Amino acid sequence: MLLLPTLQKFILKFRQNLFYFKDGFFVLPYIANSPKVMLNSMSWMPFVKHDHKKKMMKTSTLFFEGDLHYEELEEGLWILVSDINFKKNVSYNLIYDTSLPIDYYTLSLYFNETRCIAPSALINNMVNKDKSWMLHKPGDKAINGHFAGSKAVFLMVYFSREWLLKNTQNIDIFTNGKLKNWFESDSQSLYLPEFFHETDKLSDSILKIILNKGTVGVENLLNLRVKTLDLIGAFIKKTREPDTKIQYDILGDSNRRKLLNAEKKLSEAILDGFPGVENLAREVGMSATKLKNDFKTTYGQTLFKYFQRRQMEAARELFLKEPEAKISYVAAIFGYVNPGKFSSAFKKCFGYLPSAIREKVPL
Repeated sequence: MLLLPTLQKFILKFRQNLFYFKDGFFVLPYIANSPKVMLNSMSWMPFVKHDHKKKMMKTSTLFFEGDLHYEELEEGLWILVSDINFKKNVSYNLIYDTSLPIDYYTLSLYFNETRCIAPSALINNMVNKDKSWMLHKPGDKAINGHFAGSKAVFLMVYFSREWLLKNTQNIDIFTNGKLKNWFESDSQSLYLPEFFHETDKLSDSILKIILNKGTVGVENLLNLRVKTLDLIGAFIKKTREPDTKIQYDILGDSNRRKLLNAEKKLSEAILDGFPGVENLAREVGMSATKLKNDFKTTYGQTLFKYFQRRQMEAARELFLKEPEAKISYVAAIFGYVNPGKFSSAFKKCFGYLPSAIREKVPL
């Protein structure tokens, strides 16, 4: 891919500030005007090997290692898949060259392959647990954070404004209440915190096609294009359902990484006890009041309730791995002197007692 002279100058300028450290993360920038511009900017980065024929990039640095696969399905429609292992705390910084068009929406599916007890990733201050959808408007900064030791897969569909208008003339995407409200709002990101059967089937099929492609890229682009369009359609269909919960981005850029650090510290403390709001606020650099308010707004729970939920999730994983473990033993691990209170908290979280796990798991 050839670079425009203006883009070359912009890349040379932004490379001077390629990496920096902020709020506990190594921040790595890339130019995000469009898929083509983004791929061009990434190919200029150190330690990146670009296989143009196979249409993929491979990198191994002190920060992460992994692959990025891409295909242009038609004019204005791209699909990218990244498979990344993070070695350090990393946050991507999307920057835009204002001399070039900024007109691509991004529909991304996030797969956290190391959820377990590890903290979830956070993108635009929205919790991304296990699997989730996000839709970004053109020019969105998409502040994000990924912790060392995590592994994540992103399936990203990019479509331009022109492509969107051309392909939605005969459907009610702009008259549908939830999507229409978002398109007309000042919000830059829309978050759908759940997958469903149709998504799993379509996304698995797409991932197999891209990750198992040949030496010259995907051979059957028509098949990949059809499946990608089906995936977009499935997302639109899901947003129409009355019980589908949609969340907009909420907080400003300055507190997003701080809030993610607070979630990480809570997750790390599940065996040591609740760290306390004041201590947590001091460690992440926020006032206690703002931390409490912003955390509840973003995660839907108070700091303590979220902490307790993470304890119960970890306890359930322990029971699944060791069905013979005594309830009193597991309760003590998480600081519960009274096994009855532990069982009550467990049932309140999952709707059944810890003893029910023993009945489901063969010894």
